[in-house]
Amino acid sequence: MKIATRPCPACQRPQGSSAECLSCRDAAARELAREAADITDWSGGVPARWVDHPPWYARRGAGKIVTKLRLLAMILNDYATGQYRKIPWQAIAVCAAASAYVVLPFDLIPDWLVPVGWTDDLFVLAIAWNLVKKELREYCAWKGVSPAHFGL
Repeated sequence: MKIATRPCPACQRPQGSSAECLSCRDAAARELAREAADITDWSGGVPARWVDHPPWYARRGAGKIVTKLRLLAMILNDYATGQYRKIPWQAIAVCAAASAYVVLPFDLIPDWLVPVGWTDDLFVLAIAWNLVKKELREYCAWKGVSPAHFGL
């Protein structure tokens, strides 16, 4: 894999070299995607229909939730370590409460009732996300990562 020689804006290491940095992981993934060849045969059948028209729970899927939780965890970590203090404490409280609600097993609707059990988690995450969207955009600009990656 070819690694870029320019430094990552988030961690200042060579771009694509740090597994701990989201921007580095994204750069490495883009490089791998460029080099990879898709050998999957999607010529008809259920897999092709599923890929062309996925069900609603796959379109809204866990990937977006995990990405949003990752951003919330990043901002909480930077706030706790003192690296980023430009965010009001109310926004930090909203981020912490939403992250805890999604991660902890105590829910209004149990998570093992898939996909119905995730609706309360999605609802809480959506409310929190909309309350602190402006602050999250400012944080992404400070961190040097793309807000579009997180759905902002």
